[in-house]
Amino acid sequence: MNKFRHGGNIYNSQGAAENFLDFSANINPLGPSEKVLQALQENLRGVVNYPDANATELKNAISMRYKIPAENLILLNGAAEFFYLYFQVLRPRKVLIPVPTFSEYERAARAAGSEVEYFFLREEDNFQLDTEKILQQKCDCIILGRPNNPTGNLISVAEVKKISELVPTVLDESFIDFLKIESAKSFAGKNLVVVQSLTKIFALPGLRLGFAVAEKNLAEKFNAAKDVWNVNFLAQKAGVAALTDEKFLTDTRNWLEVEKKFFVEGLKNLPVKIFAPTVNFVLLKVSTEKIAEKILNQLRAEKILLRSCENFVGLDGRFLRSAIRSREENILLLDALRKIFQDW
Repeated sequence: MNKFRHGGNIYNSQGAAENFLDFSANINPLGPSEKVLQALQENLRGVVNYPDANATELKNAISMRYKIPAENLILLNGAAEFFYLYFQVLRPRKVLIPVPTFSEYERAARAAGSEVEYFFLREEDNFQLDTEKILQQKCDCIILGRPNNPTGNLISVAEVKKISELVPTVLDESFIDFLKIESAKSFAGKNLVVVQSLTKIFALPGLRLGFAVAEKNLAEKFNAAKDVWNVNFLAQKAGVAALTDEKFLTDTRNWLEVEKKFFVEGLKNLPVKIFAPTVNFVLLKVSTEKIAEKILNQLRAEKILLRSCENFVGLDGRFLRSAIRSREENILLLDALRKIFQDW
């Protein structure tokens, strides 16, 4: 088992993309928006030039949307890049990671030689983080997801502030824009760095785009340590277009509010345990690993991908994660699951 395997692997052994209906990756099914596609088309010939090393236009767009001073920003080739940057620059000795969670936190920490300690979240608590207990642990850094992937749990800004007042904290808010709630970005400071992907919400995983928010002096350290051209020309143009598309964000949130309810109601008719979703993915549990394996194999035979959670620390092969997609696609998956269970 590959501990650091991810969803979204639609490629065959020759590297060619196959025509899968991909529920294994949590990407916005509404995008890329027309504004983004138009910006890409209009700027294709610009790839003959180096990208703007300062990414001024993109920084200004991020700064305006999120009300963050540009001097506090670190632009990224996808949010995952930041975890490697953070550990390479600051080299914390001992890192505490509540699990199950995104595996790149651990991979980045170990790549820099940091010691990793797990804080196991309990299924009987619906994998909710216990702030008091985690603060009893000794460490040099804590990494948190908000919402957490794959559980979907959403800790409060107050909890984030409480933790970061005592321990240096990296907060991953990669899915936060799917919800219209308060972000912790405005509280970033000496002990709190907040990371956000722009590829999930704007459906740009193939371009790779994200940013982090840190205290000014710390942001300067991170910016000095990264590749000067880490965000390519087209990603910068796509990001600017995406961040100015207010209607797209509104449409996305409206879609999710409706489709999340529909999808969960459909799952309730199946013999699966559902962990209530907050954003565009749902964690599921079936009774045995054999059933989970059958589900994955039969869906794959029908060109549908679901995410096995067997390689998430703190979970096992009984757990599956599904993205929430369009109504038509969700019906296809629900129908396929019903048939599998009926034939079992």
